[in-house]
Amino acid sequence: MDTVISLFNRAVDFLSTYNIDNPKRDVEIIIKHLINTENLVTILDPHMPINKCDVEVFWKMVKQRSTNIPISHIIGKREFWSTDFIVNSDVLDPRPDSETIISSVFAMYPCKNRRLIIGDFGTGSGCLLSILLLRYRNAVGIAIEKSVKAYRVAYQNFKNHGLYSRIKMRLSSWNTCYDTFDLIVSNPPYIRRSKITTLQPEVKLHEPMVALDGGPIGLEIYSQIFVIIKRCLKQNGVAILEIGEDQHQIHRIVHRYGLKFCTYHNDLSGKLRCIVVKQM
Repeated sequence: MDTVISLFNRAVDFLSTYNIDNPKRDVEIIIKHLINTENLVTILDPHMPINKCDVEVFWKMVKQRSTNIPISHIIGKREFWSTDFIVNSDVLDPRPDSETIISSVFAMYPCKNRRLIIGDFGTGSGCLLSILLLRYRNAVGIAIEKSVKAYRVAYQNFKNHGLYSRIKMRLSSWNTCYDTFDLIVSNPPYIRRSKITTLQPEVKLHEPMVALDGGPIGLEIYSQIFVIIKRCLKQNGVAILEIGEDQHQIHRIVHRYGLKFCTYHNDLSGKLRCIVVKQM
């Protein structure tokens, strides 16, 4: 009978022949998913036998990964801020880069009892709003998403985390929003169109293009979203938006929309990742 360690070693060798990034991590994720365990158990008992049915499923998943299908799509979930979220090809994969938005909000609002009305523009999987509402128990949120398929994913995640009663979901575009918020967060499409082809296959082939393509220069979406932010933020309200690492010039256009530029924040790798603006 196959064991954890024998499957692990063979699968890592197999994925390595397809130039998959970090095959050890991916195989470990698949094994943990199949046997529903944490890494500690795998380390303590590498010779644990795996039944035949699980072995068949394991190799099916490994072969899917060899074709550049994201590991999150294979197992159906992705961890964000130590919390699991359902994901598929209809939403962006939650990434560590986007956790910069979360840490920025937590630094700005350290009190967990803070009463906030939070808007999430282009909610996707709902990961940003979910983490914020799990932290701020007295807060409520409005999730705006124009994609029906993404809306369904977010709905399921909000339900899974017991948050749906505190969230209003809007199946619409941002420009239909006339609510007022203390805080707005968003990870809009900001990748310059000419750079789309340079993205990893896992991204450009398996994630929704509408959530990636930021237009010819990657800044078009911010001109639109700043108009909505100006209209919807309460006085002294704050908006925190994800941006690209090369988009340090965005602060120059903020004032055109009657907003105040506050600061930029870098992600854990030191790259520019989000902008903070405030209602005047």
